[in-house]
Amino acid sequence: MLLLLAVATNVYLFRSSGDRVSVVRLSRDVAVGHKITQADLDRAKVAVPPGVTVVPGHQLEQVVGRRAAVGLRKGTLLAASQLTTQQSPPDGRALVAVPMKAGAMPPGLAPGWSVRVVFTFGNQGQEPVAGAPQGRAQTTALRDVAAVVDDVEGPDAEGAMTVSLVVPEADSSAVARQAAAGMVVLVVTERRG
Repeated sequence: MLLLLAVATNVYLFRSSGDRVSVVRLSRDVAVGHKITQADLDRAKVAVPPGVTVVPGHQLEQVVGRRAAVGLRKGTLLAASQLTTQQSPPDGRALVAVPMKAGAMPPGLAPGWSVRVVFTFGNQGQEPVAGAPQGRAQTTALRDVAAVVDDVEGPDAEGAMTVSLVVPEADSSAVARQAAAGMVVLVVTERRG
């Protein structure tokens, strides 16, 4: 009886493995808001369980030109809910590049994560930009700024990373100035993407 059950299970698994469909898959990481190109995508044949939403392989060309609504990782099967037609950054928001040393941000920081930009009293081991204000009085007048990570690049030869943040447009100048002076750390408030 046990042998018969094992044979029946193997036959079922062999038959169900043939029920594969072509779906769209990410061939490389795509950051939140970035326009998806043909090079970002490929097709894969997989068995898709009921209730799992994916973009069928024959719709790959329709995905090109849309934007990533969340951070997308290489090898992920693409779902329509992960796409948007909205431009990034949206109105009222700005994209700011923030150079950071590894200790000034949480490890594993990734696109789509919500962070709080915290201004500090002195540089965090980064070289300040010539002429950038570094006084304690100016830093204490600044409030923390809520942001979303758009992209993370690096590390470079010195171990520095560049984090692209989507911030309120009204706060973008302060974030850029303090980041250039090396007086910024990031605190993760929510992991997404």
